[in-house]
Amino acid sequence: MMKFKLNDFLETIKAYWLFLLPHYLFSRLTYVITRTRNPLVPFLIRFYIKLFKVNLKECIETSPDKYETFCDFFTRKLKPGIHKIDSSENSVVSTCDGSVTELGKIEDNSILQVKGKKIHLDDLLGYDKQLKNEFDNGSFLTIYLSPKDYHRVHMPCYGKLLKTIHVPGRLFSVAKHAVNKIKNLYARNERLICKFKNEATSFSVIFVAAINVSSIEVSWKGEASPPYPKKIISSNYSKKKITYDKGEEFGMFKSGSTVIILFDDTVEISKEIRKGQKIRVGQKIGLLK
Repeated sequence: MMKFKLNDFLETIKAYWLFLLPHYLFSRLTYVITRTRNPLVPFLIRFYIKLFKVNLKECIETSPDKYETFCDFFTRKLKPGIHKIDSSENSVVSTCDGSVTELGKIEDNSILQVKGKKIHLDDLLGYDKQLKNEFDNGSFLTIYLSPKDYHRVHMPCYGKLLKTIHVPGRLFSVAKHAVNKIKNLYARNERLICKFKNEATSFSVIFVAAINVSSIEVSWKGEASPPYPKKIISSNYSKKKITYDKGEEFGMFKSGSTVIILFDDTVEISKEIRKGQKIRVGQKIGLLK
């Protein structure tokens, strides 16, 4: 019991000192440093690989010396065939490599952050009433991308882009200790909400920024963040023909963070997917009902 209380206390300290940090200053420094070309880049990449046990054998470029900047390494592409996209007709698949932190039904227009902490969709979606109502009684999956993971984001199923919502906020860490302790964390942090639709279902893929996430990039726009927004920015793409197939890449983090996938009530999350499970792009996470 004493050990449990000590761990809980230490976790609280680790989480709440984040309130004192100048989030955007730290992240802007990361932005500059990770794009700087210098002779130390290969050394830093090798140190990072060893520290976080990155599997460089999966990458198209397997030599640390070939990456001109740390950002080039961080957004590395993997060899064809590493990600096997589930081809079942009615399947929906994981958008990224990472660990499942939470999943389940959307109840009372809320998703679970961790046990005992819920996030209302109003807060998460920047008070967009249309999106909130679409996901009532739907389902969600939250995936944490650790420092060792591949950081490109792919489609869970075929979809046409309808709109994006760029919501300003803080840049709290999304590591386990912060998620466990900071209430409403994902709705406090800056995020980019990408709304898609197809004939069968509506879904949103949400890029949640975090400290030292120096950039979020999407294929139809390029770099979406920074610059960091001072107000909610909603962009309508419904009249443009921007579509992606299941498993197709459409965005990336240029440092690690979290992705939240929201589905309407036409998708059922697979009972085989468990909290804490490692998951990869293209792995089946659910089925269209």
